[in-house]
Amino acid sequence: MSEYTPDDILRMAQERISARKVATRRSLPWGAIFLGSFSALLLALLFSPGMPLEWKMYAVVHGICAQQHNIFVGGLQFPLCARNSGIYLSFMLTFIYLYAIGRGRAGKLPPWHISLTLLAFVGIMAVDGFNSLLLDLGLPNWYQPDNFLRTLTGMGMGITIATMLHIVLNNTLRQNVDPQQPVFSRWSELLGIIAVDLLALAAIYGNLGITFWPLAFLAFFGILGVLYLVCLLLTSLFMGYEGKVTHLRQLAQPATIALIPTLLIAGMMSWLRFWMESMGLVM
Repeated sequence: MSEYTPDDILRMAQERISARKVATRRSLPWGAIFLGSFSALLLALLFSPGMPLEWKMYAVVHGICAQQHNIFVGGLQFPLCARNSGIYLSFMLTFIYLYAIGRGRAGKLPPWHISLTLLAFVGIMAVDGFNSLLLDLGLPNWYQPDNFLRTLTGMGMGITIATMLHIVLNNTLRQNVDPQQPVFSRWSELLGIIAVDLLALAAIYGNLGITFWPLAFLAFFGILGVLYLVCLLLTSLFMGYEGKVTHLRQLAQPATIALIPTLLIAGMMSWLRFWMESMGLVM
């Protein structure tokens, strides 16, 4: 006589089916799927016909960037406006810089004096942005704004955004986060990324045409990158990755899935703005 009841047999069968589903899901080559998906999207951007590449980039982010007060380098227009170019170019440069100086697992805020400096960057950009807004509205403003100041103050904001998002991602998803390692531990590290930003700023406003494409792509992928990382964070939490990641390749599955909401949000917002412009609802 069997020692298992019908309910036991049913339960074991359900557990085996569930285990097989999990094993099948994990056996998929998610790393290759992610690389293939990203490569396909990049090739579509680069080689789809109809308009020059810089205008395709402009169209993709049209719904998430004001695209006023534009800047030109080598006769080509950046896909982002001056301020957003500074913010998201600096965001990308800062993210790359943090991994280059070995802060990939850092989970602690910088010392108070550096943290206050990062907050000051936010305040400085807010003042410059509000001053520019007053001029755009035809109201009295404090000083004459220009694109150089918009980009410069945006770069400080980009450093702060990258620092905060890096800390949030690490403390939320990483199992091996280093909670005692500050993102920036001393002034020389912060000054290092400021120097990198200033070199990029000099290339833009020195009209160094050879740098247009590298800088334009960094700014373009910077603004999409912030949106994507937020989608990746939410997707990873929904899929149960909180505090479980020890290697970035473990995020291949949620990283692939997060491409979908990123594309949908950017695409829908761009379409909506183009439609509103065609109807005369916005300029």
